Amino acid sequence: MNVVETLNFGWSKKLRLVRQTEAAECGIACLAMIADWHGFKMSLQQLRSQCDVSVHGVTLARLVECANELHLGARALHADISELKHLATPCVLHWDMNHFVVLNKVNRNSVEIYDPATGVKTLPLSKVSDHYTGVALELSPNHKFVKKDIRDKIRLKDLIGKTIGFKSSLLRIFLFACVLELLMLIGPLINQLVIDEVLVGLDISLLTLIIFAMLIVAFMEAMVGLARDWCSIYLAVNFNMQWTANVFNHLVRLPIDWFHKRAIGDISAKFDSVNVIQSMITNNIIQAILDAILVVVTLVVMLIYSPALTSVSVITAAIYALLRVTWFDAFRKAEENTWEASTREQSHFLETVQGMTSLRINGSIMWRENTWRNLNVNRRNAQLHENKLAMIYGLLNKSLISISSVTVLWLGANAVLAGTFSIGMFIAFTTFQLRFSTSISSLIDKVFEYRMLSVYNERLADIVLTKKEPSFDREGIKLTVNEMAKSISSEEEDLGAVVEVEKVSFGYSRSEKKILDSVSFSIGSDEVVALVGKSGGGKTTLAKLLLGLYKPNKGTIRLFGEDIAKGDMAEIRKKVGTVFQDDQVFNGSILENISFFSQQVDLEHAVRCAQLANIHTDIMDLAMGYQTLVGEMGGSLSGGQKQRLLLARALYKNPKLLILDEATSHLDVTNEREISKTLRELGIPILQIAHRPETIAAADRVISLEGGRIVKDVPEPV
Repeated sequence: MNVVETLNFGWSKKLRLVRQTEAAECGIACLAMIADWHGFKMSLQQLRSQCDVSVHGVTLARLVECANELHLGARALHADISELKHLATPCVLHWDMNHFVVLNKVNRNSVEIYDPATGVKTLPLSKVSDHYTGVALELSPNHKFVKKDIRDKIRLKDLIGKTIGFKSSLLRIFLFACVLELLMLIGPLINQLVIDEVLVGLDISLLTLIIFAMLIVAFMEAMVGLARDWCSIYLAVNFNMQWTANVFNHLVRLPIDWFHKRAIGDISAKFDSVNVIQSMITNNIIQAILDAILVVVTLVVMLIYSPALTSVSVITAAIYALLRVTWFDAFRKAEENTWEASTREQSHFLETVQGMTSLRINGSIMWRENTWRNLNVNRRNAQLHENKLAMIYGLLNKSLISISSVTVLWLGANAVLAGTFSIGMFIAFTTFQLRFSTSISSLIDKVFEYRMLSVYNERLADIVLTKKEPSFDREGIKLTVNEMAKSISSEEEDLGAVVEVEKVSFGYSRSEKKILDSVSFSIGSDEVVALVGKSGGGKTTLAKLLLGLYKPNKGTIRLFGEDIAKGDMAEIRKKVGTVFQDDQVFNGSILENISFFSQQVDLEHAVRCAQLANIHTDIMDLAMGYQTLVGEMGGSLSGGQKQRLLLARALYKNPKLLILDEATSHLDVTNEREISKTLRELGIPILQIAHRPETIAAADRVISLEGGRIVKDVPEPV
């Protein structure tokens, strides 16, 4: 554990704020805080895995079960505002009807709340009733509770991953910087020589030689500084490019449910943490090492000149370091609050842009704008608070350096008057003293800035340290769509049952009702099967289970005779064409979207797929035809055109299986019948999730899903 984290200048234990990283994990974040306070330290990721948290959050009953698993005794009770002072704190409060927070302490007229979503805040008792629902949960260790720390240490090298040329570039910068610092140390010695030898001895020839030497040193400083700066720029750009690429590579291979549990602004902010950490590494670490070297060198030189004068600067630096340690928590909380406020504002902005049509139609622009203004003010207030702290410490630093310089000036002047110091020695010492003070302050700041990186390390770790979907750990995922493609029906062999589902059960967590319960069915090599049932009944979930996007809690799924739990899911997906309700059209041309941005586009095949999806005529009516730009999310297309474009994209893969989730729900009856007839003629198995009678009537079989179980699996006359 870091020394800074162990320091506690208060009279009691300090509660450590644990921020939630998923939208619905406030409950376990509160549990982690209280367990940590009692001495059992674990990461939120570890607790999330142990408690099996649902995407919908945890109930109070489930929170009690999780607490028992940590050997914390739980007592749930009703308590009004006046009774809060009698609760055993820290404890959990039910907040805003859908949230959990930790009550840390109750003062005479206020309470201190640790909110895993927004941070630490103090609320007057009169405001608590606006949020508190009257339900509290006290937690205390039972006889099996053991104090221990099982947190996985977040190492910087784990976050960075593999990069090329980083160490060599860093070494070059370090060498150039060392030479530059040595050249800069020559200045005070030259000044001493000029004053004590040239001015006192009136030696003009020596002055000429010294001036010539100073010009050479200045030129060398400029050249070495230029080389160092260029190496720094090269390192920053190259390192950032490699690291960002590594993180993005990992991000796009994370399990699908990881994205479902996080806001888009939160993901974006976590990804941008790379830039903050990279800037610290490339700009500050080298400088911190050089500051440390310069501190040691100047300290030794100053001690040679005068130990008494040197002690003034050392004491000043110690005071500044103590102040930084004392207020480290305040700085960290301010940094966290700024990050959270910025993330919330960014999420709101992106959500507003994406939902502009709905907002405009429903006349909710003003409400959305007011919400944004509040979030914007919160962000600016957080930034102001952080800037105030930085300003105060900047003032303290300058004040301490000024006091130190004045003290050295007074003591040094007395030493000159006493004859123990020459004027040249005094001027040289004050120059060294100023460099020492500046370097030691810079070094202290950089040490604490490095510790402050934990704010960003923890957030980036949520991306980098989350395991990728297993299929991406195997080889053979870099083929283009064109390279995957094989002929559709003419070259297909009779595989028998293409889809086999045996006693599959699935739920998001143990505490929730199962979405699917012991589901079994199969689909033959040329069958068209309609999957029907009430909305929210698990049809789309079942389709995503078939694609390996979710893992079943029980049961076996086989596609093309291969168990997807053991097989290469990336290879299996190449054989499956899909259209889901939440599928997106990307910014680019129609042709690029049909080929899914393949680098070797087969135009003839793309046109054929568009014809099969009954959208070719619509495309040709456009001025640019297949080169028409459709914009992000297909904003320039109608709902029916977008669905047919997505269907053409699914067919472009030359699939051996089609999974369609309401893929024709926006089409007119005529278009739907034509497409259904065309798809049947392909002779490949199709699983269609449907509600419309026309789609259901076109199927060979109808499977009815109700209450998570199959209640009917019967043939349907075509």
